[in-house]
Amino acid sequence: MTPRPPAPRRWRPSGSTVFIVVGVLAYLGLRQLPPDNSLALVRQAGVLNVCVPAELPPFIVPQGDGATGLEAALLRRAAARLGVPLQWNLQAAWGTSPDPVDWGLRPESCQVLAGGIVVSPETQALMELLPYADTGWALLTLDHTKPLGVLANHWGLNADEAYGWADTHGEPFTAYDQAGQALAALKGGEVGRVLALREESEWLRAQLPGARVQAVPDLPGHTLALGLWKNMITLKRALRAALPAPAVKREGTAGAAR
Repeated sequence: MTPRPPAPRRWRPSGSTVFIVVGVLAYLGLRQLPPDNSLALVRQAGVLNVCVPAELPPFIVPQGDGATGLEAALLRRAAARLGVPLQWNLQAAWGTSPDPVDWGLRPESCQVLAGGIVVSPETQALMELLPYADTGWALLTLDHTKPLGVLANHWGLNADEAYGWADTHGEPFTAYDQAGQALAALKGGEVGRVLALREESEWLRAQLPGARVQAVPDLPGHTLALGLWKNMITLKRALRAALPAPAVKREGTAGAAR
């Protein structure tokens, strides 16, 4: 008589396995919940607060209760999508020292930071970032016989890139904190060329008849971003949705924002 094959054993999970499965399912379920209430708090307050430096054209220029500039226009559009107005919080110490700790920026002052922030390991570690445009270094020339100026005072930007480029080309230079200062130096004949991010170079050219701008391909490219404090995940999602990448990259004009 042929021996009967053993009946297949039914697998039964052990108690520990059941707990593991339940734990994984619970974790996956929790991942679907809003991780914070930052968006709800903005809507409850009825305003989106933005910290900005004193002046950083063409990115942001506070004016009374409003602001002009590329990033002001982006935030005005985002706030309209959220259904709240903008409140501008001037941070006079922003960019006045090498250490951002000295600038006095605090989460209780604002949800969003706008001021020509560059994506870098430093800024990624300090805040949530909303990249909105790629950029790179460009050289504006008004008078090639006159000295060089350098604009590199951006949070997250490695100024040594520009300084090293000038040194490599045997160019003595003067460093400026923002484009308005460089514009005055160009008009006054103190410098005839300025190395800056593309947006600043184009802003300068628009006000200097006869000036020309050329890219500097041997310097690295960068990405500009708006900043939010860490863990403001729901607000970040809402702002990202309000600023779709293709539309953001087409944003080239600046208007008054309130």
